[in-house]
Amino acid sequence: MKGKRQDHRESFPGKLSYKTFRLCFSAALCNLRPEFTARMQAHVMSHRRLALTDKKVRNIPRRLRALAAWAADFEGYFPADLTLEDKYWNWKIPIHMAMVEGKQATTDLKRQCAQHLIDAAQHLRLARPEHALDCRVVAAICVPGMFSSEICIYTDLEYHRGHIPASDSEYVETGKSLAQEWGLVLPKGMGERGLRYEVEGWDGQTYEEERWYFGEVD
Repeated sequence: MKGKRQDHRESFPGKLSYKTFRLCFSAALCNLRPEFTARMQAHVMSHRRLALTDKKVRNIPRRLRALAAWAADFEGYFPADLTLEDKYWNWKIPIHMAMVEGKQATTDLKRQCAQHLIDAAQHLRLARPEHALDCRVVAAICVPGMFSSEICIYTDLEYHRGHIPASDSEYVETGKSLAQEWGLVLPKGMGERGLRYEVEGWDGQTYEEERWYFGEVD
């Protein structure tokens, strides 16, 4: 997968949604086992979606399970065709925007989403072969604009340093840890570095934003 990675039954029940019918029908055509049908359902639930209204997002537990399945798909995977010219590969967090931004986005919900992103980055780190191109793997978590969060593989180390400055930089957060604040579990060897900076919004106003990197930050 480059960039994004995008129960078989003999008879259907009387009432069946179109989405469920489509999944079951595809499974029947491909002669898939039930567990693969479940993965197809998780794939549908893990698409990125903007929050265009204030309507409450439904099926939060299912969406979290789909995000966990997406993160688990990185286990044992590392892209084989990385080049210096790429500079970086990225995978945006595949969730509904309202899960991490807005009134429905609780701290616990954001914590769970961030943890799955960190877990996915760790799978990439562990799967990297010894002969792989020298690169850096990080999970980038943005606050408050968490819908922009992503996993990155930097193949250009200067580009990496341009995004994640040294620990003595004026932009680096000191005396604060998002991992401690949110109760995130960091695997052994995974570093943390937070940046604070100002961004200009669409309304011309200036806002403070934080960007937290977890993984190979040096």
